[in-house]
Amino acid sequence: MRSSNAITRIRRLLISKKVITFLICLSIASLLWVVHALNRNYKYTLKVPVTFLNLPTNKLIVGELPESLDVEIKTSGLKLLFISLQKRIDRVVIDFNLLKTNAKSQAYSISNGNFNLRSVINFDVEIIKIRPDTLFFSVGKGNSKLLPVKANLKVACLPGYSVISKPTIIPAYITVTGDSMDLKKMDTVYTYFLNLKDIHQNFSSPIPLKKPFSTISYSTKDVQLSFEVDKLTESTIQVPISIMNNTGRDEIKLLPGFVTIKYLVAMKDYENISTNSFKAIVNYDHIKEKQQKLQVAIIRSPSEVKIKKIEPASVSYLIYK
Repeated sequence: MRSSNAITRIRRLLISKKVITFLICLSIASLLWVVHALNRNYKYTLKVPVTFLNLPTNKLIVGELPESLDVEIKTSGLKLLFISLQKRIDRVVIDFNLLKTNAKSQAYSISNGNFNLRSVINFDVEIIKIRPDTLFFSVGKGNSKLLPVKANLKVACLPGYSVISKPTIIPAYITVTGDSMDLKKMDTVYTYFLNLKDIHQNFSSPIPLKKPFSTISYSTKDVQLSFEVDKLTESTIQVPISIMNNTGRDEIKLLPGFVTIKYLVAMKDYENISTNSFKAIVNYDHIKEKQQKLQVAIIRSPSEVKIKKIEPASVSYLIYK
């Protein structure tokens, strides 16, 4: 029995050693394969967002301005791995004043443009092809002008949250090219309507632009819209009440002389709010009219706060002759 158990233990030990040896060899082989794969060169196509500047005047583009370029690159697997791990590729700016053009065909070559794609990709790679590599224009009745961009936007935040900054649009102005008669009817470029619900954090996203006429084209198809959102906190503050237009000589005592304001404010602005941030008044003209109650009005309050309630909404008064 003892010899049989010993043999069994030896067999198990040998099998376990073989398994460990196999796993080590497999790991080494896998590592060598990965190193070999990462050192090989591969072709890969990147989508690079693009913005065009200084579009040619008195010319109409044939088709649409692309919002991105398909850039075919060749580089090592290791660089491709790092490129694919990038969250986003920065937008490249192409200036038509720096592009080579063929005056006869009205063609502008992007592939020969004076801009550095490698700096946008952040790696030294071989650029094989850019699509589209050429933009074509026709000599027709057309013109260009720079117009502001406005967002057609509706935002609804989750309870307890609010938009705390003015929406920012980048670029704020774009070049609009097209038929002269249609351009005269335009003074602003609008985005497509965006209805946002249950917002509870900062927002940033590309928004497409709306075209009122088919004859026009934009220097970019979309803009980057962003705004800040913060959690709101509720607070109260006591503010003294002043008498506006008090031209009389009588001493007037308000009952009470203070008003309590309940308001909502973003957490980041909470410490900036003080009594001096508000101004509460009653109108002396109402006293002359012998009104028994005077309505309290808040004529100054910070733009960062949202007033929920004023207590009391009206006050009494005593006149000392």
